[in-house]
Amino acid sequence: MPSTQYTGKAGHLAIMGELCLRGYNVSMPEIDKGDDVFVVNDTSGAMWRLQVKTSVGRAQATSHAYQFRVRETSIQNAQTPELHFAFVMRQGHSWRYLVMDRPVLRNYVRNSNMGTLDAARGYRQLSVVLHNDGRAVCTTINLQNHLEDWNTWPQL
Repeated sequence: MPSTQYTGKAGHLAIMGELCLRGYNVSMPEIDKGDDVFVVNDTSGAMWRLQVKTSVGRAQATSHAYQFRVRETSIQNAQTPELHFAFVMRQGHSWRYLVMDRPVLRNYVRNSNMGTLDAARGYRQLSVVLHNDGRAVCTTINLQNHLEDWNTWPQL
């Protein structure tokens, strides 16, 4: 198993490749201050900020389990342009993407207490389970509608 740096970079490149195939210009900032990928629609000039979290799944009887750690301030604090999250999951020999914008993630955290807060370290641990029947669950919350949700970046 490669180190977490290799896994993280692979997830960044996987999401960037998917966005390129959809017709968007993508880049990684030289300095990582929370933004992992910039996404640009060259025609309209629209730009999005993306934070990428990558995990290799642990196989279970009828599912795969993934662990993500996100800074609580990244979830709670609004920014301009708004931040989006891509939880990139390696399942066997393919990638799965759980995509949502920051306000949606914040609402899950505030309204449904999604994940586990480590207040001392300022991180929230998110445990996502991809079930073989297609469900994506985190803290009993069904996130299936966010799997491969490319509504923010439709095919150009």
